[in-house]
Formats: sequence, structure tokens, C-alpha cells
Amino acid sequence: MAKGGRESTDRTMPQFFETALQQSVGMGQDLAAMPYVGYRGADVAAFSPMQQAVFQNQQDAMNAFGMQGGQGQYMPDPVNTGGALGYSSAPVYDAAMANLEATSPAIPDYISSFGIDPITGEVGSRAPDSQPVALEMQSAGRRGGK
Repeated sequence: MAKGGRESTDRTMPQFFETALQQSVGMGQDLAAMPYVGYRGADVAAFSPMQQAVFQNQQDAMNAFGMQGGQGQYMPDPVNTGGALGYSSAPVYDAAMANLEATSPAIPDYISSFGIDPITGEVGSRAPDSQPVALEMQSAGRRGGK
């Protein structure tokens, strides 16, 4: 015979898991608010003095037989990052950002509104901390259950 009444199951999240989930969401929001930090060091290794000497020897050999080769240096001056010489793309990135700010000033302002100002520490208007909805999880485990 069938039992009378209703059968229900209350599925709640364990407190330790709910806490870990809230911490993970909070960490994700903090990371999302972090401004872009571009790499400022060398991206590609520079030519060694021996390689440069080989290039010069090749030029000299071509000139000795009346051939014309590419004269001059085609690469920018290498940067020294902790003793390693290399070429950096940071100046190209800086020029692109300056061009963006000059031609479309609203776009960099909009992008920076999602993060934190790296100089003042001011939180942008669209950063997660500035949003009107706060994270609040309500589980039956918190309302006086076991």
C-alpha cells in the first residue's frame, strides 16, 4: 500500500564547499579588476657581437667583389634587461596605445573603467566592487538546519 503524504529531499551545499565557492568567486572578481600589466622586457634576443662580426665580414666580402649588400642596421637598439640584450615590443605597444588614445579617447577610458588605476588605486566604475549586486548565497544549511 502507498504511504500518505509527500516525500521531499532538500539538497543543500556543504558549508565548506559554499565558503570555497564564495572565495573563488571573490578571487575571480579581484583578478578581473586587475589592470593589464604588459611585459616591458626583451621579447627576442639580440645578435651577439660574434654574429654582428659575421654580418660585417659578409658585407666586406660582398663589397670586395663589387656587390652591393644591405648597409646599415635594420634593428632598433637592443635593451638590457638584467644583463641579457634583446629587442622589446613595448615601444610598439606604447605607440599603438598613444594612437588609440589620440584617435578614440573614449575606448581606453572604457577599458580602464573595468580595473583599478595603477597609480591612484581608484577602483573603476565598472569594476566588480562597484557593481550593485553583491554575492549572497542562501542555503538551507545556514538557516538553522543541522
